[in-house]
Amino acid sequence: MNDDEPKIEVLTKSRLAAFSLCQRLEFLTYQQGYRSILPRELADWGSMFHAGLDAWWLAHKIGSLLALTDALAAMAAWRAKEGASIDDFAFAKAQVMMTAYDVRWGPSMAEYEVLEIEKEFVAVIPGRKRLRIAGKLDKLLRKRSDGSVWFVETKTTGADLSPGSTYWARLRLDPQVSIYHLGCRELGHDVHGALYDVVDRPGLKPLKATPMELRKYTKPTKNEPVSRLYANQRETDETIEEYRDRLAAIVMANPENYFARPEIVRLETELADSLADVTELGLQIRNGPHSGVAPRNPASCFAWNRPCDFFSACSGTASLDDETQFRKTETPHEELSLSTK
Repeated sequence: MNDDEPKIEVLTKSRLAAFSLCQRLEFLTYQQGYRSILPRELADWGSMFHAGLDAWWLAHKIGSLLALTDALAAMAAWRAKEGASIDDFAFAKAQVMMTAYDVRWGPSMAEYEVLEIEKEFVAVIPGRKRLRIAGKLDKLLRKRSDGSVWFVETKTTGADLSPGSTYWARLRLDPQVSIYHLGCRELGHDVHGALYDVVDRPGLKPLKATPMELRKYTKPTKNEPVSRLYANQRETDETIEEYRDRLAAIVMANPENYFARPEIVRLETELADSLADVTELGLQIRNGPHSGVAPRNPASCFAWNRPCDFFSACSGTASLDDETQFRKTETPHEELSLSTK
């Protein structure tokens, strides 16, 4: 197919991922411009934590000594504005993890000069003048020791972060790392690689009082005449303060289980292979469905152990016109402010 058609396609890592997962998902999100407005606790938690991280990195960029204070305040502000799904315990978890993040990585920040935070890019895919690759770099750093430039990609996850886990193995083919290399070059930086900054989101839940019908008590003895609940049972629900202290003790005891920041590099051959994948996906997106219908992929309806945002619409139980569930965007790439022309 000739590449001289007037239509320009803007590709982001999220759009490419959506198309690979389900063509209907990409069509509704990026071509029709629909978004779900239903709260998603885990996604909202990640967005809140990311707001705190931006403030933390900005403090280090300007040489402020209030990185943790600024980060905690930024998370509180995000929650007040957008965090309806974030309850007090989820917020306490975020506070603990941000404090532990500061303890884990704060001392090493003297090794870096922070160049950019949330820096956007738009680049023309080589040889495909009407395909654009766009994105936003979380952070861009320069190592003071050797002058090398690195971009930081921050993730929150509940996955296993131990060495050799599938979480790390998949990064060998992760297109985002390769895409961001192209973005950095568009911005004039010959980057060495990525610092993949991962925060494990603990699954620890607050303890609840043992139901009355399940409670068991010790028998009175001479040394302990008063009966008490078994040690593994509770009379009351765990308080916010108790939960925060318990979680902090667990995380601080083994911080390497919750924070990782490996260096991910790409060979030029790997970058070329990834760019070829991106280009082909972009052409498929631009060509569009030949029958006029973007096919659904039922295998992906519960890809994240929850229904897809559009499951109700695809299954016929809700309408895309239902304003209690969906909204229409003015631009398909709300996260970007740069012109993509």
